[in-house]
Amino acid sequence: MGSPSRVREVIELVQEALRGLGLEPSFIPPGRVDDIRGGIASFELKAGGGIDAAVILTRLNYGLYRTEGDKNMLRVDYAVRGSIRGVLPGRILARTQAKARGLLRREITDFRWEVPQERRGEVGLYPPEEAVPPGPGELWDGCPHEALAESLNGDDELGASMRSLLQERRGSLTIMVFSDRWGETIRIGGNLWLEPRALPALYLGAAYVRAMDRIGMHIREVRRRFGGLAF
Repeated sequence: MGSPSRVREVIELVQEALRGLGLEPSFIPPGRVDDIRGGIASFELKAGGGIDAAVILTRLNYGLYRTEGDKNMLRVDYAVRGSIRGVLPGRILARTQAKARGLLRREITDFRWEVPQERRGEVGLYPPEEAVPPGPGELWDGCPHEALAESLNGDDELGASMRSLLQERRGSLTIMVFSDRWGETIRIGGNLWLEPRALPALYLGAAYVRAMDRIGMHIREVRRRFGGLAF
């Protein structure tokens, strides 16, 4: 994503913001066994919460070579280490689905978590490095994907927080819970790619991180029900 100095600037920006939220971020050197793969940098977070780590991603990580001049477009995902039995690597477990009205002042009128299902011709819409909807035979009544969506939809406090976050972005923000393609973590990430200076207003904001931490608690509960690796 540019020169080493720019990478350091982004790492410092993210680490300082996470520190300000009381998450006690500890930089994980790339290549170490506990590094969160797929990004330019990752941080271990304060133990005892819903999320274990944060990872900084660039568009290049995801095969999206579009840039805006010399601007680096980034996002910050949060991770729960481990896997959930019954969920394949690189699969979406749940994502936000919102309805909005109005052209200029978009108002969120309906919001819920859904389990996306593969439709003919749909997989090609997703970059190969990104998670995709579960395929045929991967879903069944009461499966982990459905259990997580049901759990998230039943959390009224989380729902209120998510509505507020989506409203701030006029419905342009989508949050997705997905398994990484190595089977090492369950990630929580947004769809918006931002300039470094814009990260604190969304992905590093207190309300956003609180919501991600709460989602992490639901992920852990589903893993307790279905089993899976936890490390």
